[in-house]
Amino acid sequence: MINKIIEYSLRNKFLIIAFFILLTGWGYWALNRTPIDAIPDIGENQQIVFVDWPGRSPKDIEDQVIYPLSVNLMGIPGMKVIRSNSMFSFGMVNIIFEEGIDFYWARTRILERLNLAQKDLPEGVIPQLGPDATALGQIFWYTVENGYYCPDHPKLRYSEPGVCPEDGKELILSDYNLGELRSLQDWYIRYQLNSVKGVSEVASVGGFVKQYQIDVDPNKLLAFNVNLHSMFDAVRRSNIDVGAKVIEEGGAEFIVRGLGFIKSIEDIENIVIGAHGGVPVYVKNVGNVTIGPDFRRGALDKEGAEVTGGVTLMRYGANPLATIEGIKEKIEEITPGLLPGVQIVSFYDRTELINRATDNLKQTLLQEIIVAAVIILIFLGHFRSSLIVSIILPLGVLISFLVMYYLKIPSNIMSLGGIAIAIGVMVDAGIVMIENISRHFALSRERKLSTVIIASKEVGPAIFFAILIIVVAFIPIFSLRGQAGKLFSPLAFTKTFAMFGSAVLAITLIPVLSALLLRGKIRLPEKNLLTRILMRLYEPVLRFSLKHKIVVLLIALIFLGASYYPLSKIKSEFMPPLNEGDLLFMPVLLPGASLTQVMDVMKKQDMIFMSFPEVEQVVGKLGRAETPTDPAPVGMIETIVKLKPREMWREGMTRQRLINEMDAALKIPGVSNIWTQPIRNRIDMLATGIQTPIGVKVFGKDLSIIEEIGIRIENILREIPGARSPYAERIGGKPYIEIDINREEAARYGIKVGDIQQLIMIAIGGMNITTTVEGRERYPVRIRYMRELRDSFDDLKRIYVPAHGGAQIPLSQVAEIRKVEGPAKIAGENTLPYVRVFVDVDTDKVGVVDFVNNAQKIVSEKLNLPSGYYISWSGQYEYEMQARKRLMTVVPICIFIILLLLYIKFKQFSAALILVFSLPFAFIGGIWLQYILGFKFSTAVWVGYIALFGVAVEDGIVMMDFLVKYSRKGKNYIEDIVQAGLLRVRPIIMTTATTILALIPILISTGAGSEIMKPIATPTVGGMVTATILNLILVPVVFTWVIQGRLKKEGRRENGEE
Repeated sequence: MINKIIEYSLRNKFLIIAFFILLTGWGYWALNRTPIDAIPDIGENQQIVFVDWPGRSPKDIEDQVIYPLSVNLMGIPGMKVIRSNSMFSFGMVNIIFEEGIDFYWARTRILERLNLAQKDLPEGVIPQLGPDATALGQIFWYTVENGYYCPDHPKLRYSEPGVCPEDGKELILSDYNLGELRSLQDWYIRYQLNSVKGVSEVASVGGFVKQYQIDVDPNKLLAFNVNLHSMFDAVRRSNIDVGAKVIEEGGAEFIVRGLGFIKSIEDIENIVIGAHGGVPVYVKNVGNVTIGPDFRRGALDKEGAEVTGGVTLMRYGANPLATIEGIKEKIEEITPGLLPGVQIVSFYDRTELINRATDNLKQTLLQEIIVAAVIILIFLGHFRSSLIVSIILPLGVLISFLVMYYLKIPSNIMSLGGIAIAIGVMVDAGIVMIENISRHFALSRERKLSTVIIASKEVGPAIFFAILIIVVAFIPIFSLRGQAGKLFSPLAFTKTFAMFGSAVLAITLIPVLSALLLRGKIRLPEKNLLTRILMRLYEPVLRFSLKHKIVVLLIALIFLGASYYPLSKIKSEFMPPLNEGDLLFMPVLLPGASLTQVMDVMKKQDMIFMSFPEVEQVVGKLGRAETPTDPAPVGMIETIVKLKPREMWREGMTRQRLINEMDAALKIPGVSNIWTQPIRNRIDMLATGIQTPIGVKVFGKDLSIIEEIGIRIENILREIPGARSPYAERIGGKPYIEIDINREEAARYGIKVGDIQQLIMIAIGGMNITTTVEGRERYPVRIRYMRELRDSFDDLKRIYVPAHGGAQIPLSQVAEIRKVEGPAKIAGENTLPYVRVFVDVDTDKVGVVDFVNNAQKIVSEKLNLPSGYYISWSGQYEYEMQARKRLMTVVPICIFIILLLLYIKFKQFSAALILVFSLPFAFIGGIWLQYILGFKFSTAVWVGYIALFGVAVEDGIVMMDFLVKYSRKGKNYIEDIVQAGLLRVRPIIMTTATTILALIPILISTGAGSEIMKPIATPTVGGMVTATILNLILVPVVFTWVIQGRLKKEGRRENGEE
């Protein structure tokens, strides 16, 4: 089939050239339309169900809402695990689905279950499905803040003080409070940004939500003989517009409206709530009406000053770069309509990381193409031949982008990385083809079409077979699941596309261009100076090796054994961390900390951050943004630290050293520091329920016992080398005031339990009883007792409960009021509560996987678990174990398949075995280079070794193909093998040089994404050195041994017959 394609291409040159011209244009079109992101979306297939129940404790939410919801959602087809979180005032259920389950199909199934679950939930509690976004959805954070503006040109706004460029007047600083800025964000900015294509949700965070507050004096209620429930109903019924259809008059139709919406404080104050002695009683007679902030569970701080802002979430499957560009365009469009001086300022923008990562890889790709082209020119010594081979590179890249576009594979670090590590190998097929055609031209000295056909057919099948071997070698990567599969499958796909593209080009376009363009004198390889040098160096070495086979094998075995030393010293981890540029600092306070206390801590920490000269900007968030994708409690701080460009850092400063210095400066008693990165954090939090690379989950029924076990594990981990800031969740320790109603006492006074509970909710907690409609804006109206009457433990005892007959009974008389400790949050997995122990790992001291192996052993020795309780390790460790288990199963299968393919190719089982079982020697160089460069064993490194496996076999096929052919020519097999080796030394050295030198730009790169690409490239660069020695020396030596054994066997058979 391959030979037929070659012949057809050469007999239809115009069609082939026209086809590839069209393909080039098509590929360029696809290149400009392929979505761009920093990394693949490696988050799990997850949906979030969110429940808002203001004022309720975590225990109430867990028992009455989250547990019934979790039970109803269990058993959805394709569901893998359900995780839940019950916190103060809200709860959420995370449903993780198996890979392959359609994202929107899963949402439909959940909505069906939610309709059924509604009957099991308390009245007024409505679960809602979270936004159609993933763990990587938070792509753009911003603040809404005051700035400067021109007094006569208010639409012009500036960040720094100065003079107006229009009229020279001094700029004025806007002075809007956090409530006004939050209203602007909630009712104008948020909805405008939500209209951008690709945006799923815009959530507000920080500032204060405007609220009409009615603070009631119960003594005045008593004096006017008005109860709280009457006031509640009166206010709610006084905030309504109605319609009365139409009235016809004078031939016209008039729409009738009754206007009654509350529009001001005065409207509320003048609401009649009853009558006393024939005189109306107004709201203003029994309380004060003011505008204040609504109850909040989150805040935002910028460099020590509180601000308001928002976060945009990208819709599942949208183009990140295009979405962010659309957001920025919309911001530019709506800014003139903001209040004078107000600005929208971004503090986290994924564009920066995307551009750094893709620009770095694009530059690396260009460097690789240039290096490969130069190497080809040096070795071939013929400009037109070099140009023909070099065409493979840009065309192969464009073909890859064409396939990426139609398979919906975004352009990111991994997909571009697959092309980058394929560059050196892509030209191998072209090199082998053009080298053979050039040889035949030099020998025949004629430029006949038949010469090109013969030369192309001679190596064409071997080229395609070698590509097939490389693809089969990548099957283990295609088989990976979870994060590893989602991360590396784009790399495997794009490398495969590039390799197939180069193979197709090698058997179609290369022969066609060779027939058309190869002119002038083409010298035999022996005439090329560099080739002559290589052949003169190689021939005596090969002859010596064939003569002293045992010595060569012993030397090879010694080197193989010596590689055990670096192998035993290399640590392991799941994945080298991607340097996102920005840092995320996540200190966690004890559960009892109030919002005010946490805010003070965050402001102090932000000021400390700004004292470091490497820091450009700091924005901290405590608690949660108003989105189901942010389950953070008040005691959790997330501070984004934006760093200056590396050239502006202090001399000798490294990223890890800077983190260590910051960590030391930010040590605060009662605060546990956790360091991570924005994207990494979102993936870890939503994927494993763990915010750090490693965590331990303690499962059991009793919350106090699992918390105690978690603290014991924290203390054990603290003593293990490499552990950094271990912290066990404190689910208890949150101060509670419990009001336990005495039913018998309440009944004695004729008071219903429900009436007491309603009084507790309204008078103490406050309740939003209605909502104003002010144009596009909506604000709650809250009713509550005056602060001085319910602001302390003793005040609560003196709250009066209306009894039968108008009597007022102190609350302490019908209920026991006590202070206790309870859970700050309740986390669960598959309906069973658990506590998490977070631990970061100092990767400079120990690898993540090595740390876990050691920690598991120590914890199991020191920890005795009671019956009914168990622990599980989670985080990156899970993914590493999954990847290892998968590779241990699939790699042997792939080796067996490759062995069969080689047997089919050479029709000799011995030749196939030689290539397969010689491969460990190819890994020697990779292991030593990995050790020298200090890369840990990780999934990225194993991907590099799998790539090396395929390339080493490819070069081995090129050598073995000629060894088998030449060894059949006569009985002087030693000389035939030497000649076969001399014929293959140039293409093998060329392919090795192009592969290694094309990867050098990756090894020396320092930009975003290099942290992952370097470990992938390292095994290939180091391994190709020893693989070349393997293919040029060890393979001929072992092959000679096999032939000698075969000849001896045949000789004994002949002697026996005689």
